[in-house]
Amino acid sequence: MSEGHSTYTPKTGIGRWFDARMPLPRLVYDSFVAYPVPRNLNYAWTFGGILALMLAAQMLTGIVLAMHYAADSSLAFDSVEKIMRDVNSGWLLRYMHSNGASFFFVAVYIHIFRGLYYGSYKAPRELLWILGCIIYLLMMATGFMGYVLPWGQMSFWGATVITGFFSAIPLVG
Repeated sequence: MSEGHSTYTPKTGIGRWFDARMPLPRLVYDSFVAYPVPRNLNYAWTFGGILALMLAAQMLTGIVLAMHYAADSSLAFDSVEKIMRDVNSGWLLRYMHSNGASFFFVAVYIHIFRGLYYGSYKAPRELLWILGCIIYLLMMATGFMGYVLPWGQMSFWGATVITGFFSAIPLVG
């Protein structure tokens, strides 16, 4: 850390000794207490943190569900039923994962619209905006794969409709 930018001053001798050797309290103070934020900060800016928590919950529930899932077209539906009936709190994990995905995309849309409202796509942040659009497309592809994974009639016809959208694009379909 550079000495000129921090406003942290240790008050005790042992605090100064510790700060000179490992500036962890300085890092915590500068990151959480004296962090500069704009005056127009509102609740719309919290959706990045909400998305981080939701992504962690989606990963945890997805890993646990994947441990009990059979990736075979003849066993997929039966393994989902096994998760719902035989796995301890499997019904809760499945519903947390499915509803969490819906909430995740709602939070993503609010995050995107906040960026559009405040002009986050303009210079000098346009590269960050493009990276976010790429991440959004990858999230949609991941959501599609998660939707068709428990193969059944609803997944089949949903996949048929979604892939049929590409036929409406000139030179692609």
